[in-house]
Amino acid sequence: MSCCNEGCTTGDIDKLGSSLLNEILQYITSKKLIISRISFIGFSLGNLIIRSALWRPEFEGYRGNLHTYLSFSGPHMGLLYPNSFLFKTGLWIEKRLHIGVSVSQMALSDHKDPRQSFLYKLSQKKGLEHFKNVILVSALQDYLVPYHSARIEMCKDAVKGDELGAVYNEMLRNLLEPVLHNENCNFVRYDVSFDLAKSFLSFAGIEGHLALISSWQYLENFFQNAGLKYFE
Repeated sequence: MSCCNEGCTTGDIDKLGSSLLNEILQYITSKKLIISRISFIGFSLGNLIIRSALWRPEFEGYRGNLHTYLSFSGPHMGLLYPNSFLFKTGLWIEKRLHIGVSVSQMALSDHKDPRQSFLYKLSQKKGLEHFKNVILVSALQDYLVPYHSARIEMCKDAVKGDELGAVYNEMLRNLLEPVLHNENCNFVRYDVSFDLAKSFLSFAGIEGHLALISSWQYLENFFQNAGLKYFE
């Protein structure tokens, strides 16, 4: 498990990706490993950090070894078009107060031109299409990461014909087309629904987000019934 970016998740995702790659390469070198397969499991922002590591020239020699990429609630399409009013309000406050670089990057507000934003440029980089398996897991009760973002799919609000919608569509094509055009890449989406007790955390969608990695019963069921076969 990576630990190089612990406590730094509000920072620049590009720098976090560089740190992750350095950690991976140092581990391979220090253990004198002969690599046959490399798989990644990411949760939430961690998925963008992983993708930010994959495109770098230093990793080029290992792209042929990529096997499975398992994404739990990854904001691959950013935080555009959130489906929670509470989250929209919180995001608006964070953007105005400039609380975190990563938040502005996920909101595509780190540049006046969204096509010059970090996340748009990341969508143009090499990455997911090199895996044998790309598995996306999303939770219906997760309101922190938009459902369509975790699934890398079209969103009805992005079809309105405005500029941001056009940018969303371009990012979607950038990410999906290389994966879907690779006949050797197995692309699968899983939806999860939790039976959560009523509380502020469940209402805000926080509990639904965290349950993807905090519910051991769910994780055991997921890997036994679906997940493990992608790592064989």
